[in-house]
Amino acid sequence: MRKLLIAALVLWTQWAMAATDSTTIFVSQILHDTQKTYAINQLVTLQDPTTFPLLGAINNKRLYLLDNQAVTTGEKFDSPNGITTYEIYSLYPKNELLVNKNGQPLHTSIDALTVVEISRADRLLINGLLPMLEMFSTEPAKRMLAYGQLKDSHAPHRIEMLRMALAQESNADALRAGKDILYYLELNTTTEASIAKLYIDSLAENWGDNAPVFLSEYARSKKVLADYAGQKALALERRYDYLQKVQNLFSGLSLGSILILIALGLSIVYGLAGIINMAHGEFLMIGAYTTYCIQTLFTNVLKVPYTDLFFVISLPLSFLVAGLLGLLLERLVVRHLYARPLESLLATWGVSLILIQTARSLFGDLTAVKTPSFLSGGLAVSPHLVLPYNRIFIIGLTALIVALTYFMLYKTRLGLQIRAVTQNRGMSACLGIDTKRVAALTFFFGSGLAGIAGCAMTLIGNVVPDMGQTYIVDSFLVVVTGGVGKIVGTIVSGLGIGFFTKILEAFFQAVYGKVCILLFIMLFMQYKPKGLFPYKGRLAED
Repeated sequence: MRKLLIAALVLWTQWAMAATDSTTIFVSQILHDTQKTYAINQLVTLQDPTTFPLLGAINNKRLYLLDNQAVTTGEKFDSPNGITTYEIYSLYPKNELLVNKNGQPLHTSIDALTVVEISRADRLLINGLLPMLEMFSTEPAKRMLAYGQLKDSHAPHRIEMLRMALAQESNADALRAGKDILYYLELNTTTEASIAKLYIDSLAENWGDNAPVFLSEYARSKKVLADYAGQKALALERRYDYLQKVQNLFSGLSLGSILILIALGLSIVYGLAGIINMAHGEFLMIGAYTTYCIQTLFTNVLKVPYTDLFFVISLPLSFLVAGLLGLLLERLVVRHLYARPLESLLATWGVSLILIQTARSLFGDLTAVKTPSFLSGGLAVSPHLVLPYNRIFIIGLTALIVALTYFMLYKTRLGLQIRAVTQNRGMSACLGIDTKRVAALTFFFGSGLAGIAGCAMTLIGNVVPDMGQTYIVDSFLVVVTGGVGKIVGTIVSGLGIGFFTKILEAFFQAVYGKVCILLFIMLFMQYKPKGLFPYKGRLAED
């Protein structure tokens, strides 16, 4: 018996070596233009998983030679000098990312690769294997799609192939999606209760996007432990609803932070001067375009390789540029319109239209700022709750700006003068305070805060000339609801409007949610016309 086992092992080893040698020959024939059709047919017949990456590259017309080695391209990278490079993956006998001498991923251009031409007729020979081939693609999205197609596929050995693909899966989302399919296939092929429970629990613990659907389908099949699967599906759906509420609260906090950042300067200016500055939103736009100009300066003028330094520099420069233009607006226009709210509203609205058209003439209708690498992605709290780093940064930036503004208003001599002029301009002037100087500095500070908000807004949207108009109405709502000139009121009102907006959007469309917010504020102002935290005293106008 022992001799028979040894003989069988020797024969199997010889067969495996022969199969490997023949596979290598077929791959070589494809790469060197000899009997391609025959070689591809043989590889399709063999269904050797080690050749799937190669066959997938053939199907996608992305088969190349680099140093006489079969390779394909991965993620694309655009450099500032206009050269496009790609990650390079080897295809056979191993499918792996190639690295350079420093151990870093190898990047090269298409021109450095030799294209291996495969006719359309030869590529069609691979169609029967496509669901399995894409499981070994270099692109996570294609691998996830391939895993999903296996659910209804009747290809032989699909479970074994899926296990092999998942063993080398490196993307967390793709791995979770693939495990969902694997557990679902295994669950539907077993008839033992203990094994079925194991796969039901595995589906629930893995909790991919389709896990509740798969468990519900199995529960309707009336197979072994179908009721148990239905209970697990309901539990997952409840967890998803809970995390969805948490996601809405985070979105509300993020929106509220943006509103606070924009409205903070507007609240101070409106409280001090009594000016309805309709151009305040355009200072947000100026801050955003300052960030765009700094990025362009780094990449196109100075020819500095792309770094995150441009965004760090843009934050203080956005404050400075927007603040100086706000100071210019105060000196040329606003200074002559104190105590004339209607004229100030019309004048600043005209200024806003001029600024919008100027930006459109200089930059066009649509530009964008590339998100810094340290703010890309998000914090994965759970598979269904990811908090984007850019919005976390905006929340943190808002908290820092609020703290600095509070320190300036309540811990400095300038802040004392601003609060004095806000409460009684005439009495402040009698006590020796230069009210015009205080008003100019306040306009500089308030406009600068809007500029920082514009810089932050480039992280979550495009830069367009009329971007300030999107938030100016909401900013005024925050100011009048919270109480003019009150930091605490601005914070409470901004967060409240942000939270209620996101909560109502979960039940209604965005437009109807906004209408509900406006109706609520109208009713609220009937009972609290001076806002949540009204200022003490009255503005004494010049």
